[in-house]
Amino acid sequence: MNLLIERSKKEGLPKVHAFATFFYQRLIESGHASVSRWTKKVDIFAQDLIIVPVHLRSHWCMAIIDLRNKVVEYYDSMGSHNNECLKDIPQQTNISDCGVFACAFAEYRCRNAKITFSQKEMPYFRQKMMYEIITGKLMM
Repeated sequence: MNLLIERSKKEGLPKVHAFATFFYQRLIESGHASVSRWTKKVDIFAQDLIIVPVHLRSHWCMAIIDLRNKVVEYYDSMGSHNNECLKDIPQQTNISDCGVFACAFAEYRCRNAKITFSQKEMPYFRQKMMYEIITGKLMM
């Protein structure tokens, strides 16, 4: 997520802020007051996209707040039935790729790319993510 923030500083890309992976859980468990200081040094309203990793016990999803279009998008690779926006997103076919899917959803949205990947690209994404973490730089 930090690499997405860094890349967003380039001209022509959306300005991005990403919350820590435990932000959502802390917000749900302890309320707004417990996370209100997390944006003390960041003007989130000056951002285009706010990335919120969502951990649901043993499953990762991704929420993206698009301040440009005033919409909240929720990406669940297991196809949760409670959100209309999920019907056209790629679906995972195993129980181990939800984190990779969540990161891929965020990475694609942060560069304004159409979400076109599927389960078959997950091995490639895993290798790509390892390379990006090791080098500290995102590949386009």
